[in-house]
Amino acid sequence: MSLLVGQHLSWAITATAGSGFLLFGYDQGVMAGLLTGDAFVRTFPEIDTTPTGHGSSSLQGTVVAIYEIGCFFGALLALFFGERLGRRYCIMIGCVILTAGAALQCSAFSIPHMIVGRIVAGVGNGMNTSTIPVWHSELSKAASRGKAIAIELCINIFGVMMAYWVDYGTSYVVNDAQFRFPIALQILFAITTFLGILFLPESPRWLIAHGKPDEGRHIIWALQPNARSIAYDDRVINIEIDEITQTIVEEQQATSESSFKMVFTNGPQRFLHRTLLGMGGQMMQQLSGINLITYYNTVIFESSVGMDHNTALLVAGFNGVAYFVSALIPIWTIDRVGRRKLMLFAAAGQCACMAILAGTVYDGGHGAGIVATVMLFLFNFFFGIGLLGVAWLLPAEYAPLAVRTRSAALATATNWIFTFLVVEITPVSIAEVGYRTYIYFASDETKPTCVGCKRRGEKCQWRMLGSFRDANLKALEPEHPSMKQSASRKQNNKFKILNVQPRKTQDQESPRVSPKTVDDINLPDANNDIDDLNENNDNNGQQPEHDRGHNSPVNGNDALPAPTPAPPTATATATAPTPAPPLDHSPSHHLNFTNHSPSSNHDSHVPYLSSPDFMGLISHSSFSEGYPAAMASPLFNHGVFSDPANVANIDVFVPGSAYEALHTALRNRQLWTARPDIPSRGSTPDIVPGVAPNDTGARSGREFTLSSEREIILWQNYLNEICTWLDMFDNHRHFASTFPQMAKSSPHLRFSILALSARQMERKQNEKSQSESLSLYQEAIHLLLPELESKTTPVIASCVILCVLEMLSCNPKEWRRHLDGCAFLIQAAEINGFSGKEEQALFWCFARMDVCGGLISEEETIIPIHNWTPRTMSPHQASQLFLASKANFDTYANYTVYLCAQTLGVLCGASKHHHPPCFPCHYLDGDTYVDRWKGLLDRVEQWYEQRPSQMKPIFSGYTPGGKETPFPTVIYGNGAAISGNQLYHACALLLLQRKPKTVSLSRKPKSVLWHARQICAISASNTHHGCWTNALQPLWLAGKAMSHCSEHEAIVETLTRIERETGWATAWRVEDLKEFWGDDD
Repeated sequence: MSLLVGQHLSWAITATAGSGFLLFGYDQGVMAGLLTGDAFVRTFPEIDTTPTGHGSSSLQGTVVAIYEIGCFFGALLALFFGERLGRRYCIMIGCVILTAGAALQCSAFSIPHMIVGRIVAGVGNGMNTSTIPVWHSELSKAASRGKAIAIELCINIFGVMMAYWVDYGTSYVVNDAQFRFPIALQILFAITTFLGILFLPESPRWLIAHGKPDEGRHIIWALQPNARSIAYDDRVINIEIDEITQTIVEEQQATSESSFKMVFTNGPQRFLHRTLLGMGGQMMQQLSGINLITYYNTVIFESSVGMDHNTALLVAGFNGVAYFVSALIPIWTIDRVGRRKLMLFAAAGQCACMAILAGTVYDGGHGAGIVATVMLFLFNFFFGIGLLGVAWLLPAEYAPLAVRTRSAALATATNWIFTFLVVEITPVSIAEVGYRTYIYFASDETKPTCVGCKRRGEKCQWRMLGSFRDANLKALEPEHPSMKQSASRKQNNKFKILNVQPRKTQDQESPRVSPKTVDDINLPDANNDIDDLNENNDNNGQQPEHDRGHNSPVNGNDALPAPTPAPPTATATATAPTPAPPLDHSPSHHLNFTNHSPSSNHDSHVPYLSSPDFMGLISHSSFSEGYPAAMASPLFNHGVFSDPANVANIDVFVPGSAYEALHTALRNRQLWTARPDIPSRGSTPDIVPGVAPNDTGARSGREFTLSSEREIILWQNYLNEICTWLDMFDNHRHFASTFPQMAKSSPHLRFSILALSARQMERKQNEKSQSESLSLYQEAIHLLLPELESKTTPVIASCVILCVLEMLSCNPKEWRRHLDGCAFLIQAAEINGFSGKEEQALFWCFARMDVCGGLISEEETIIPIHNWTPRTMSPHQASQLFLASKANFDTYANYTVYLCAQTLGVLCGASKHHHPPCFPCHYLDGDTYVDRWKGLLDRVEQWYEQRPSQMKPIFSGYTPGGKETPFPTVIYGNGAAISGNQLYHACALLLLQRKPKTVSLSRKPKSVLWHARQICAISASNTHHGCWTNALQPLWLAGKAMSHCSEHEAIVETLTRIERETGWATAWRVEDLKEFWGDDD
């Protein structure tokens, strides 16, 4: 008998039932945060479906969902034996079985062990969830039964929420307790429920039905609010006893005594319909998709929304809080509004949430991720208000006493079998169909298939829209043969497509152009202005037959036939240079209709530059040991770039432009020259005085001329402005002293320097005309192309300087394409960061651009990190050499560039790449991401702690009484210190933002916000223009960590000033930051 009476007894019953359902909720939510935890995936790699894992999503679904199978069988046990055992004993047995299952799970070291534990725990939970609602409802007043069940389910959601926060808290534990403790914690709730049931009464309805009316009367008396003031035979108690007895008699008379078959028969009591209503409510509750989120919310936040693991766990915790708050609402509404209205309201809201969620996951942008998160919160809100409690309440209310236990058990079994269905398919569904998973839960539709694909037996590929790459967008010029058809006033109903492809016989018979006479490829006349460059000389609309189809790349004065490999002849010598590919093979603004089919190419074994064969040749060949092409990072997201409209005013390399045609010619020749069968390097031209590099062939067309006055202005701008950019990490100032002297004997280097100076002045003065820089750029390329194969120092210098020009003038989204040709050429020339003298200066100048491009696109550097040092030097030896160079603080500053490249390698998936066998790469073998991350952070902090005095600030702090600024003043004495320290803060910020949660540091590092504020302070306090050009991406990284409007204004002001004073484009990043901040002004 119970020791409590009245309201205290009612609350004790509700608390115990709630404890049982808290255990139920905890079991549902606990696995969500464990599946992607480091300790869990380390112990069970077979179900590691994280981006770095190779586990099976279907096996993961089975391990999680098998728990529902156990619950299903537990519900069946309650169905067959619950009526005999009674409510209390059934619940206590369930708690014992669940405790055993939890113990098996938390001690598991293999998948079969874990599966057995989950099945056993499921059996116990199935018995509890089938019996507790019936026991609770039979001990509650009819008027408050809905409220009691709502409280019970509210506590269930509290268990889900608790599981999320326990998972989040233990995620910072390094050892196996990270997942074993959360699983073992459910034993505590099982014991609590067992002890509560032990001291609470049995259902009075079950006691009366089984011939124990006195015990039933006592319990009904104890449940009365005024039990202490009334007697056992009070009129209220007698009326309730009579009602229960009468109901039992009528139900027994309506049935052929208690048999299992009567659940599936109708008769006067409509047992089947009542049972199906209860089962249907549970089925539709699960098909709404609630356990898609409850069991896998962390996986969804990571896979569908794009959060990192820690953020996903934290958001899941807050989602649990919101879910719990929404579950409180039915306590006051379920008995007032009614069951049906709440269910309709919840179904409509959940449908809308799933539909919107599918659209946002399909979009995949930053804003869409925010909306997706909100939809997940709202989905749980609607479910908590409507479907949460009603589906559990209906079986107990609909089913008469004779079949109540069996109907409730069948309803619960239905819940578990459909929960199994949802939980089993979810990991596979998310992995295979993505956003369509949420469309299914919103409304089940079958996507139609096209007849063509069905006939061919192919799979329909939806949303595979045909489109041209930006670089391939072409426009026919007015002088093209296809544009020569005269316009007619009448609309033609027949059209003629002109074939401007040279006839095969003519193509085969036409002489091949030898690559030895590269100067025969006449680029646009340098004296023409930008308008003249776009005109074609049509020769009265006629072209010679052998030239037809080869339009001039920029103007019509010079034809540009595609040089193709000469056929082998008997007179070919062993010293003949290797044929070069067509310079215009890659997309340019002009049209090239040369037939590249095997039948028309005698040297068909030579791959074209744009083909996968050539890129594979570069990736897998050995440039003296192999220089693999940089691979795209899985973290790369085009969303990191602004809208192309934001950069349209700076990009002169648009498809169809003369700049793009010239760049394509240079890039193709660079890639071709970098291939392994080209001799390594020739001698430097300036060693042999009196020999001009451009004397190798005759120039056709007019010579380019530049007035002395204008050249003086360009040289002064180069020496006073641009050299501060290029020599920023070079105390010897090679770009200001050595390379101008080389330019005297290397005309291509001279024109490259002048072209960069002219383009910078155009950008700074915001001039729309690019005629001067374009003329100098084309002249530099014209002179450079014949010299590329020599790979001399002036040649590499010209390529690096032209890269600076292109970075200054192109869409940042295309930066890496403007760097890769030079990167392969540098590697083919075997230049690295320790080559010494001019070559070392060239390498580090290019390396800073390479790192900047990698930071923007979130990819590794184009030059692999193992090629930054000599092949015989290990990374540890390189670090020690850098640290020992404190006397040469410019070399010490270059160490930050090296560390930044290593940061990109660690964070952007270096371990996934298969480097060629070389000594520097051996350090990657066996190192986990955590090991590499920790080692890199140690080296980054070591750089900061051991800085020489030249790399330390002259002044640091807030200026009293000065202009109010959100950032401190940090002044350095040289460009290497300014940019070096800023790169250090950028490296530390990136590493700390992606800190593995299992790493424990011996010393607490500075915060991400501190590093971000230092980045902004350095750019705001130091006006070194070279450092400003390198500050673009660090300011973007820092700006994303700032939240106050004054900080936003200061960053925007700094970026705007950089573009205004240097000409280096920053406005596109300002727009990106404003979009990220949500600032409209």
